[in-house]
Amino acid sequence: MKNNSKENYLITILFFFIFIYLVIKPPIVSYDTLGYLSANIKRYPGYILFIRGFKFLFNDNYGLYIVIFQLFFGFISIFIIFKNVSSLLKFNYWVKIIFISLLLFPLFSPINLINNLASEGLSYPLYLLLSSFIIDFLFRNNLKKVYFISITVVALNLTRGQFFIIPFIVAFLYILKVKKNILLKQNLKLLILLLLLPLITSTIERTFKKIAYGYFITSPYSYVNAVTLPLFTSNLSDSIDIKDEHHRNIFILSHNRIDSLGLLTSKINGSYLDKYMVFHDNFPVICNQNIHTQGKNYYNDLNGASELSSILTEKACKEMFLVLIKNNFKEWISIYFTGIIYGFYSIYILFFFLSVFIYSGLKTLKKFTLENGLLFLGSLLIFSNSMIVGIACHSIMRYLIYNYFFAFIIIFIVIKKTKSKI
Repeated sequence: MKNNSKENYLITILFFFIFIYLVIKPPIVSYDTLGYLSANIKRYPGYILFIRGFKFLFNDNYGLYIVIFQLFFGFISIFIIFKNVSSLLKFNYWVKIIFISLLLFPLFSPINLINNLASEGLSYPLYLLLSSFIIDFLFRNNLKKVYFISITVVALNLTRGQFFIIPFIVAFLYILKVKKNILLKQNLKLLILLLLLPLITSTIERTFKKIAYGYFITSPYSYVNAVTLPLFTSNLSDSIDIKDEHHRNIFILSHNRIDSLGLLTSKINGSYLDKYMVFHDNFPVICNQNIHTQGKNYYNDLNGASELSSILTEKACKEMFLVLIKNNFKEWISIYFTGIIYGFYSIYILFFFLSVFIYSGLKTLKKFTLENGLLFLGSLLIFSNSMIVGIACHSIMRYLIYNYFFAFIIIFIVIKKTKSKI
C-alpha cells in the first residue's frame, strides 16, 4: 500500500511538471483545426462539437482551454491504462518507468498531441481508456465493462474513423475466450452489442450530418483519402474503365495534374521504397490539393458551390478506387506493403510482430490465456491499424502512435516467456 501511494505521488508530481511545460506552449492551429472550426462536412462530428463548444464558451482563448482539457483527459487516461497493465503484468520499477514514458511520448515533439488543436488530442486518451476497458473485459472477467467499451468506441469513432474495426476484434477474442459457451444468453447479448457498435456509430454520424447539412451520410472523405495511392499508381488509359462521365472527367483532370508534377509511379525510377517515399512526402499534393480540389471545383462549376460537391467527389473517388486498383494491382499492392513496412521502420520488426501474431493466434485458438490473449490482441490491433492506415493514407507516426504501448507489452511478454524457457 505504501509503495502504491508513493508511486501515485511521484506520478502526480510528474504530471504537474508536464502540465506546466505544455500549458505555457502556444496551441497549434493547423489546417485541420480550421476544418473543425468551420464544421467542414468532411470532418468527423466529435471534434467539431468539441472545438466549437470551447470556441463558444471561451472565444479567442478557446485554444488554451482546449489544451488544458486535453492535458487533464490525457493524464487520466494514461494513469488508468498504466495502473491496469502494470498491475496485470506485474511490472517492476524500471519497466514501469519505460511504460509510462512511452505512454507520455505522444504529448511531446514531434507529435505534440496535446497542444495541436486536432482530433488526436481526444482520440489518443479515448483509445487508452478503451484499451483499459477491453483488458478488463477480456482478461479481468469484468463483463460490465462492455458498456464502457460501447460508449468509448462510439465516442472514439465519431472523433476519428480509423478504429471502426475494434469492436470486431474484441468480439472475435471474446468468442475465442468463451468458445462453445458463446450461445449462452448473456454471452450472446454481449457479442451482439459489440457487433452492433459500428452500425450505431454510423447512424449517429449520419443523423448529425442530416441535422447539420441536410444529408444522411457519413463523413465524405474516406474514399478521397483511399483513392490517393491508386491514383499515384494509375495510368491515363484507366479512364476507359470509369463508367460515369463526370467521374471520368475528374480522374483525367487529377491524373494530368500529378502527371505534370511527376507524381506517378511511372515517372519515378528506383525501388518501391523510392516510389513510396515520393508518395509519402507528397500525399497532401496528390490528395487534398488535387483529387479533392479538382472534384469539388468540377461539381461547383456544374451545380454551384455547396456541400453536395464534397459528397459527389467522394462518390467519384469510390468508383475510381476499385477500378484503379484492379487495373494496376501489382504496382498498388507493392507500394501498399512497402508503406506498411515503412510504418514498422524495418521489415525485421514487421516479421517479429507477424511471428507473434501467428504464434499467439494459434495458441489462443487452443486455449485462451492472459499472456497469449494479450499478445494476440496487441498484434491484431497493431496490424489492423497499420493496414487501415496504409489504405486510407500514408504511414506516419501521427496515425500509428496509438499502439506503441501495445508493442511494448508484446515485447515484455515475449522476453518474459523466453526467459522462463531458458
